Amino acid sequence: MTRRESHSVSLVALAMLAATIASAATPPASIRGGAERLRATRVLAERITASGRGEARVTLTREDAMGGPPRVDHGSVALEPPDRVRLEFTETGEKIAVRGDGGEWLQPHLRQMVRLRSEQAGAASWLWDLFLHGGRGRFAEREAGRGRYVLALRDERGAVPETLAVSVDVAGLPAALEVSDPSSGRSTYRFTAWKFTRARGRNAFVIRAPHGYTVAEETERF
Repeated sequence: MTRRESHSVSLVALAMLAATIASAATPPASIRGGAERLRATRVLAERITASGRGEARVTLTREDAMGGPPRVDHGSVALEPPDRVRLEFTETGEKIAVRGDGGEWLQPHLRQMVRLRSEQAGAASWLWDLFLHGGRGRFAEREAGRGRYVLALRDERGAVPETLAVSVDVAGLPAALEVSDPSSGRSTYRFTAWKFTRARGRNAFVIRAPHGYTVAEETERF
């Protein structure tokens, strides 16, 4: 796998992680109540539920498995219930949208857009409970220092990275999501400048291919 391919895969992983961010259309009864929300994500879940939309700046830092300097990319994320996340990256121009009915992945370096199937978006549903609906029904949470929480799925072993941790800022909003996996190394997603506004609706989470781009259907599961 080339460095570019590895980077692109990590961006799709971020879409799935950040679907940490948006939730399945009907959250399990065990996590609907505020009392069941994780301490790591309770404030964010409440703010998005109250306003309809959450936005933040994102900085993605990936360690180089070959020992080189880490790669840093900057972008933004937008989240809306019930199941919507959109990520955009400044350096590459890549855009990723994930919804309950599928999504799109725009790849300017290849001049193509890949359509994601609903089951591919659904493959991330184990994380979709986390930021929006709180996740305690599916995640076990352990405090690992002030403002830092280590998370693990309760009944779906093998579906999560080796380490998944959320750090919150003084306002209780996620400041960092740390992911460590033997196959891809460590990645850190830092969130800043959170803001909450009215929902814009599904159309704001649909990416359309520019003129001259190839449109492809994704046939592999992530």
